[in-house]
Amino acid sequence: MRLVKFLGVPLATALILAGCGGGQSPSSLSETLLDNITKTRATALAQTSVYRIGYPVQVALTGANLGTGAFAANTFAQKHYSMGRIAWELAYVMPDSKTVYGGDDGSKRGMFRYVADTAENLTAGTLYAAKLTQTSAVSAANGGSFDISWINLGHATDSEIDAAISKGIKFSDLFDQTAVVAGACPTDYKPSDTEYGPECLKLKVSNSLKMSPLEIQTAASRLEAIRYAAIMGATTEFNKFEGVTFDATRNKLYIAISDITGAFKDASTLAGLTNDISVTENRCGGVYQLSVDPVTYVTTNMSPLVLGAAKSYAGDANYSTNTCDLDKIANPDNVVMGPTKDILLIGEDTGRHQNDVLWAYNLNTGALTRIFSTPYGSETTSPFVYRNINNTNDYLTMVVQHPYDESDTDKAPVNDPLRRAYAGVIAMPKINFSTDTVSFEGIAVATTDNEKRSVISTPRITVNGVTTAITFNTLLRSGDKPNAANSAIWGQHIDVNGNPLINYSAKDLTNGISTSPDHTTLLKWGTSLFSITQFEEGAGMMYITKLSDVAGVLAAVDTKPVDLRATFGGYTFCAGMPTPWGTHLGGEEYPTDANAFEKAKGIMAYFDPYLEFFGFKPTGQ
Repeated sequence: MRLVKFLGVPLATALILAGCGGGQSPSSLSETLLDNITKTRATALAQTSVYRIGYPVQVALTGANLGTGAFAANTFAQKHYSMGRIAWELAYVMPDSKTVYGGDDGSKRGMFRYVADTAENLTAGTLYAAKLTQTSAVSAANGGSFDISWINLGHATDSEIDAAISKGIKFSDLFDQTAVVAGACPTDYKPSDTEYGPECLKLKVSNSLKMSPLEIQTAASRLEAIRYAAIMGATTEFNKFEGVTFDATRNKLYIAISDITGAFKDASTLAGLTNDISVTENRCGGVYQLSVDPVTYVTTNMSPLVLGAAKSYAGDANYSTNTCDLDKIANPDNVVMGPTKDILLIGEDTGRHQNDVLWAYNLNTGALTRIFSTPYGSETTSPFVYRNINNTNDYLTMVVQHPYDESDTDKAPVNDPLRRAYAGVIAMPKINFSTDTVSFEGIAVATTDNEKRSVISTPRITVNGVTTAITFNTLLRSGDKPNAANSAIWGQHIDVNGNPLINYSAKDLTNGISTSPDHTTLLKWGTSLFSITQFEEGAGMMYITKLSDVAGVLAAVDTKPVDLRATFGGYTFCAGMPTPWGTHLGGEEYPTDANAFEKAKGIMAYFDPYLEFFGFKPTGQ
């Protein structure tokens, strides 16, 4: 996953507006531009809040017709504030349709579990944060092992948190803060060491909004979930916690820890905090397995399932840029149960393998098979197996995100069509998840320049001894317009009115086109088939695409942006999943630090692209 890009202008503008240094006065033109920037930022901020981003967003189908308006007419979107504001890599729903586990992506983050009051309804529930106790030796070289207990952060509803945000709540309405002195906090403040750094915090009991102590506590538990979890004693030492999936056969939850470093190996220097996780650094990351109670779906312990390993290829012209063993995983990102109960699919987001791959991991033998390889600078996203599309095939969705972007940027010029992302499927034979035996034909490591520029997929699958040829079928690429009669362009940024943001400051390609689609969900309404794709951008967006199905071959027919006005837009959408009740559920990650945002008086370059959805003009034009 890449961090949201931003143009240099907003940052420079922020420095001009907030600074007090000397120098020449801007020209009259610059003054006009700065005035426009200030006005459009204020107008945009009046429509939203820093506390409107960082939640799971659910999209339901409401019909089979995309309609003729700027937004699709057949979707309904909800943002679930009661689930907490964290860096939602993925909100993974368990089979009870109530329990949700959250991958909290970033440094010094947590592990969260949400339990809804009612199955298939995520608008109200109780949030928990994990407390780990290490059972392996300190600085364990094998990834460590841990017991897990859970801290109750309280109950909340979407409407309660929405009401608090609507009042204009700020960080200073939730917490008092004082400086860390000599590595410690005063006795009446609690220590917190999260991605926001060491802090001394005290929950307020009253504020200018006339909220009660309980209302403040409830709001803090959701709007500042990681800080609240920290002062409640939860573990905030997770680093790059990515994908989640559940193995019902073994009662295991699998989670990807992309990079075993940072707080995962080092203790906090802030007095009063325990060192819950202490393992030897492994920059290639690993997948962990968590034991799950089959009745309550509560996880109780954690240990490594499969780890990457460092390896030097210095002196090898073909592989010299690789720093993790090419025959093992590197920086796992997405994990999902495969076509059968014995296969775990592991997708990479790595700069330590030059070409990111998707692995099929045999849960019985531990064997890894490389089955998909992406072009230079891209990552594998959105692997998911669908069994309910038709009577002829099962499908594995795959997205190739931002080619030539995270590395090897010199291999394709800016705005080159090679940089367009891919979303597609691999059609497989119908497979019985519980009883069939499946294997994929492996692919070799990309070696030549042509191979490193290509999407390479496993050519064959064997089901119960019968081998079938399979291939990756591209459904859409960035900038595609599947219906010439419709103005919508897949991946084009749009504003709150549905107008194209062709000058979006962080655009990847001309005309405001994104090359960062992430999760793609396949959903059906009656006999009509759709995909919903979310884009990992500061002004996050989703597109719904109608698909045709001719003898099992899927193709894009029409596309439109999903209407996200009711969710106050979207923000850095990352991984997602189809819920058990047939909706799309995506996560917003990397929420802006509300404490820093308040101190900066709402001027933060990282937040600015999100505001463009509401009309902010970062260049003043």
